[in-house]
Amino acid sequence: MSGGLGGCEKKKEVHMLVNEKLPFVLCIQESKPGSVDDMVVKYLWGDSPSAYSYQRSIGASGGLLTVWDCNVVDVWSSMSLEHMLVIKGTVISSGQEFVIVNVYAPCDMGAKQILW
Repeated sequence: MSGGLGGCEKKKEVHMLVNEKLPFVLCIQESKPGSVDDMVVKYLWGDSPSAYSYQRSIGASGGLLTVWDCNVVDVWSSMSLEHMLVIKGTVISSGQEFVIVNVYAPCDMGAKQILW
């Protein structure tokens, strides 16, 4: 999704996709520009109880958003590292533990090599 979540059309597309697929975790890369707050997450996710982790974009690129359904997963750790968000938790119904990493790799080849 180029252009990030700054435009109303992009937010609407994500909202419709979430309503159709009903994910329990949503990872978005390039959430630029602007900031993400509770109102943006509520619009994207809907009325289901949710929590999120957000990393601002650096300059004109990047930005990460991870949203999860609190009725389905219990996230007990959320970390923001350079170019990535990491959540650790448990699927409530099964007790299965998980780790999800939401990554935005920089365009610069040197920075990519450092990341990986």
